[in-house]
Amino acid sequence: MSTVLNVMDAIEARLSTISGLRVSDVSPGQVNPPQAIIGTPNVEYHAVHSGGDEHDFQLYVLTSAALDRIGQRLLAEFAASSGARSIRATLEADRSLGGVADDVRVTRFRVLGRREVGLIGYFGGVFTVEVLAEWDVT
Repeated sequence: MSTVLNVMDAIEARLSTISGLRVSDVSPGQVNPPQAIIGTPNVEYHAVHSGGDEHDFQLYVLTSAALDRIGQRLLAEFAASSGARSIRATLEADRSLGGVADDVRVTRFRVLGRREVGLIGYFGGVFTVEVLAEWDVT
């Protein structure tokens, strides 16, 4: 059995293998791009026949907008289905997230466009990461 925090830690550990990507499982006070921020999941209870639940994590990725071309191209590398910087390929390379999940799938990427955080411009996108697991609620 896993906890939501175990899964968040496992996602953070997997994403930390992407060269140059900073990862946080909480919203940081200051963004240091490129940065991935793991959000608390949406939950669908009893989603699988074994009684497990489905948790959809929102994973926000911000890149620098100081140089438009570089920031947009870097975000495209993170959104790619494969490659050294692919969020999807990195997470799905270990579908059990080190043994804390029954399955993990990156199901969606949505461009957020140019955003400001603390008056600084970033390019952003959000991934939906679907995790199926037997959860320990104690």
